[in-house]
Amino acid sequence: MQDTFEENINLELKKAQNDLPKSFWDTYSSFLNTKGGVVLLGISEEKDGIKITGVQNSEKILSDLYTQSNDESYTNYNGIIDENVKVIDEDGKRIISIYIPEADKSAKPVYIKGNIKNSFIRRNESDQRMKEHEIRRYLRDANPIGDSQLLDNFGIEDLDLPTIRKFKDFLQERENEIDLFSIDDWEFLKKCGAVGKDENDGNFKIKKGALLFFGKEVSITSVYPHFHIDYRNRTEETLDNRWVDRVSSGEINTKEMNLFNFYNVVLDKMVNTVLEGFSLDSHTHRRESVKRGVEIAIREALANSLIHADYEDDISVKIEVFNNHYIFTNPGEMLITTEEFARGGESRVRNTTIVTLFRRAGFSERAGSGGMRIFQVAHQNKFRTPEINSVGGRTEVVIWKADLIDSYPNLDEREKQILIFIEKNGRVKMTEINQLEGMTEYYAKKFVSSLIEKEILVKFGTGRSTKYGFETGSSQMIASIENDLRKIQDILVKKQTM
Repeated sequence: MQDTFEENINLELKKAQNDLPKSFWDTYSSFLNTKGGVVLLGISEEKDGIKITGVQNSEKILSDLYTQSNDESYTNYNGIIDENVKVIDEDGKRIISIYIPEADKSAKPVYIKGNIKNSFIRRNESDQRMKEHEIRRYLRDANPIGDSQLLDNFGIEDLDLPTIRKFKDFLQERENEIDLFSIDDWEFLKKCGAVGKDENDGNFKIKKGALLFFGKEVSITSVYPHFHIDYRNRTEETLDNRWVDRVSSGEINTKEMNLFNFYNVVLDKMVNTVLEGFSLDSHTHRRESVKRGVEIAIREALANSLIHADYEDDISVKIEVFNNHYIFTNPGEMLITTEEFARGGESRVRNTTIVTLFRRAGFSERAGSGGMRIFQVAHQNKFRTPEINSVGGRTEVVIWKADLIDSYPNLDEREKQILIFIEKNGRVKMTEINQLEGMTEYYAKKFVSSLIEKEILVKFGTGRSTKYGFETGSSQMIASIENDLRKIQDILVKKQTM
């Protein structure tokens, strides 16, 4: 049993006999502010290994836990739930297991000792005090209304008029009942939600999100000093040339590189890369349908990166194209879970003004549907499932235009054979791999070890119960999402046949 205990980002061991350790509250704060975790009281990590010491007075410790979690002098947030606290008997000794789930974004940062500077975050297996910029980021995420704020001392001269005219073009195609070009630009901005009325002085002023969307770069950076949006085509990357094409703010461009222009320029470039890097059977005649699906996925991902970015942060929006995948990185963690993003539904919005402008132009679908469409395209075309990593103040979405096996270059044929088998059957034992056609015990061990070293496979369990498979969390989420997608498709088919 002792071998199963090892501190990590989601597990903390603490020696506790008669009292709740003072250091418990640091871990409490960090788990609530990060991805949650379990604290085991009565186990200590010492130089010669893990030791189960047990707790002597579990009743007092539990009483202190419940009392202090409701005491604002200890913490500003109670994340202790009865069913998450368990007393376990291990070798005649008592261990207290406390599962602390991640807090909702609206409750973060969770701090202790009545001081917001005592906000902690989990990094690897340690609790670390948040830095000031991290606290500010959490506060912004708790109440994400920043881009609707009105700007004093800014006027239409801070916006790029060619961008506004181009935006009018997009809207005119969608709303041809009104001649938008007959409307004064300032009045047009009022109608589309880019300008708001200041209730304090009665004047109409530009919203911060509208400045990002339509603005001149020099005006944008006066409000957002860290503003940087960057696109790189790295399909032919070499040691001498890191990219073959680049679009970036802060460079000499033919257009002001605001969000509207960046989206349109970059989307056109990305669409031209869709059919590069993957071959399809000429007899299937699926090339055009696949192309259309990938275009939908990258359009949604590009819009999502720009819409949900935290432009107050000092991280760049970065879009990268590789031979068989695309990576979309933006500052700011998602305000919903990855499962909610993948399944679709209502979305918590960081930038309400930017969302409104993107949707008016037809660049983004209804609220909460973008993630579902990204996963649906992958599922329909049997591509490797999109990957989402939202942690540490940034979000990264990876979209593939290859299946799981082809997404890993330079694999041995036996490695591919093993991956195909595991993809079909889930976690498997070594004895099952040994029985694959043409496989031997020697090759099975050799190539499974190679796949583990490449961080493609993971080993689960020990001894005879050892199995090999893909990462637990991602595989479970994939199965759930694919099941939901099949249900959605069934519903759509039934509606079409009614």
